[in-house]
Amino acid sequence: MEQAGADPSPRNRPAGLAMARFFNSISTKIFGISVALLVIMSATALWTTVLTQQVHRQLRTMSSVLFPITVLLAEVRTLALTEQMPINESGDACKARVASEVSTADRLLREAEALRLGGARIAVLERNRLEMARLQPMLKELHHQQRKLAALLPAQCGAADARAQAANQAQAAEVMRLAETISREMSEFVVAGAEIVTENQQAALRATLAMILAAGGVGLMLAWFVSRGLTRPIARLQAGARAVGAGSLDTLVKVTSNDEIGDVTRTFNTMIAGLREKERVTKTFGQYVDPRVVAGLVGGETERSSTGEKQIATLFFSDIAGFTGIAERLAPGTLVNLINAYFTEMSAPIRARSGVIDKYIGDAIMAFWVPPFAEATTQAADACAAALEQLRCLEAFSARIPDLIGMRRDIPSISIRIGIATGEVVVGSIGSETARSFTAMGDTVNFGARLEGANKAYGTRIMIDAATRDAAGSAIEVRELDWVGVVGRDQPVRIYELVGMAGDLTPRERMLYDAYEAALDNYRTGNWTVARTMLEDLLVQSPDDGPAHAMLARLGTAGTMAPADWRGISRLVAK
Repeated sequence: MEQAGADPSPRNRPAGLAMARFFNSISTKIFGISVALLVIMSATALWTTVLTQQVHRQLRTMSSVLFPITVLLAEVRTLALTEQMPINESGDACKARVASEVSTADRLLREAEALRLGGARIAVLERNRLEMARLQPMLKELHHQQRKLAALLPAQCGAADARAQAANQAQAAEVMRLAETISREMSEFVVAGAEIVTENQQAALRATLAMILAAGGVGLMLAWFVSRGLTRPIARLQAGARAVGAGSLDTLVKVTSNDEIGDVTRTFNTMIAGLREKERVTKTFGQYVDPRVVAGLVGGETERSSTGEKQIATLFFSDIAGFTGIAERLAPGTLVNLINAYFTEMSAPIRARSGVIDKYIGDAIMAFWVPPFAEATTQAADACAAALEQLRCLEAFSARIPDLIGMRRDIPSISIRIGIATGEVVVGSIGSETARSFTAMGDTVNFGARLEGANKAYGTRIMIDAATRDAAGSAIEVRELDWVGVVGRDQPVRIYELVGMAGDLTPRERMLYDAYEAALDNYRTGNWTVARTMLEDLLVQSPDDGPAHAMLARLGTAGTMAPADWRGISRLVAK
């Protein structure tokens, strides 16, 4: 209770608040004390005296534990101070000295922990048991820091550089600081404990007579009020926890007391507010960055993403054919609505197949598949499946275009081109100090973009490289398009048209694709006349075959025979 005339200034409020919390904590035990008073009213004075004697004996016992620990810690500090000094010797003598100091420090800390365990076993008062429990992590941390120091010491037995000496001195200082902190806390605990025990004993003796007279009525009354006051907030906390477990983050539990339950309730409300904020951040930034990347950043996994690492990734690029002409025909607001709806439709297959959408560039989508977001063994097949699913989704999306742009005539037709490449890239958080992007960099990225653009020259919709074909294996159906030379690569690269997943092709489609590949073989070996004939026959059966048209047009400008140095390699056109 605050005394009359006390200074109510803010600097005294923390002490008053701490005292209020102390008494509130004691109030949680009133029910047990009240019931006990009904049974032992006639022996209250004797109980108080015996309890005080027990506390005194326990305090003396604990002092016999804490003081030796303090002495041991003083020795640890002395050793740490010695180890902080530069070592002016080397060789076996230095190593033996270091080993002896490390062994001594380790022994001292083990003895301190043994004393703490002994003190915990003989502790009578709850306060002392708590103090012994609090000492455990502190001694453990001190032991950990001493071992770190021990690991640095052998490096000093030679021509240690300034950085190694500085690290040794810093670690020794940390050991000294921790030992000093523990010693100071134990000393303060012993002094404060002695004063509290003395004051409690005197107060208990004075209150004995009053407790005997009031125990009967007050005990029952307190039992009823306290038990009622405890069960209500606990029930509210239980209901709130169940609501959060069911996914409701709008839960707020009313705080009705200043005791530990009130503290737990406030902490619970703070935790829920933090969960709501984290969910809001994840949801908001998930619209700009892949939600799995956001979850890693919000969860603290920023070091891995910021450093970057080389990984085998599958890169995906898609673009709308003739988008400039479409954009010129639409009003800005209508164009934005159309492109947003398009991106929503096209992004779903990528995310459904574990792809990470890197960015939207105008009407283009860049995405990649890389561990840990995708399985390394299936990432190429997943990327191919997502590309094929996009073509299927595009058909349904095209039917919605009139409603999206508010037009019924002269409806723009949307067709997309996709390029997929697999290879080594650097994946990480790239950018300035104020703005970053989780992205991939490297030659494979550039090659994937060029494959997307090369679709135009070959009349295809999805083009992949040989690495993607090999990684996807039997999961996909392809036909080889060409053998191309690429700027920056010493060896030519085979490129393929992705025509379906395994089992998607009809016998007729397989026959047509085999016919094209047979014509391609003749083209490479220089049998151009045969290749022309085969391509013309193919176009009779499939007039819209883009690669056949492209290859026949190429042969149309060539002679009847290949030159002597002919290798059948084409140059990949620029995007």
